[in-house]
Amino acid sequence: MRADIEFTKDAIARLGAKPNKALGQNFCIDGARLRACVDRMTLCDTVIEIGPGLGALTELLLERGCTVTAVEKDGAMVRFLNETLAHPNLSVIEGDALKFRYAAVPSPFSVVGNLPYYITTPLCAAVEKALPESFYAMVQKEAADRFFAAPKDDSYGPLSIVTQLWYDACILEPFGEDCFYPSPKVASVFVGMTKRVDAPDLAPAKLYAFATELLSMRRKTIKNNLKHYETADAALDALAIDPQTRAETLAPQTILDLYLLLNESEGRK
Repeated sequence: MRADIEFTKDAIARLGAKPNKALGQNFCIDGARLRACVDRMTLCDTVIEIGPGLGALTELLLERGCTVTAVEKDGAMVRFLNETLAHPNLSVIEGDALKFRYAAVPSPFSVVGNLPYYITTPLCAAVEKALPESFYAMVQKEAADRFFAAPKDDSYGPLSIVTQLWYDACILEPFGEDCFYPSPKVASVFVGMTKRVDAPDLAPAKLYAFATELLSMRRKTIKNNLKHYETADAALDALAIDPQTRAETLAPQTILDLYLLLNESEGRK
């Protein structure tokens, strides 16, 4: 098993380079906990893996019978995987996961990855806009709060809104500092998301853009943030929303209803 301290240390020695902090390279060494997460995943045959690193998660995905496309930014890791984990169902791409075209992947597909903290939010947004059937992400605990945040919470934002409308989300397993090498100074969790059967019949990217606009000036009233919509007053009245309230107090479903009503009344798609 690759999620093991001895394997990890040997692999790093073989590579002849220290883990890259800038790329968030903290390798999971708790194989039992990682396998428990994979066993709970609902995966499509096609899986896009973000940041495979030394292949601890990749190995388990292949054991599940998935066809895996792994996107890795570190060229040394790409070469290591190609040399040590050659498999007919594995394709390793050297590239930036933020620039990967998730929407071009034929449906249905799943996305799985150990995400660097510094790009967690934009990366999750890019993935969710492509609407995979399931999305599983190892993230720092603080970042995970954004998926579950309620209105008025400091971490409530477009990612919270889109996640809660399109996915059923839960925490599969917590991962402490000792689950990684090198050991980070933060706790992590593996978050699981599966597409809701009652997900809106709408491209998530559209609502994400609207929610971003709506929450761009969190301390201003919702009427102020919608002033460029001619039918804003009528839409707010129809939904019984106080024009003087702040958008950050609105539930995800209310924000979706507002988006649909505004775009319907103004003839937008």
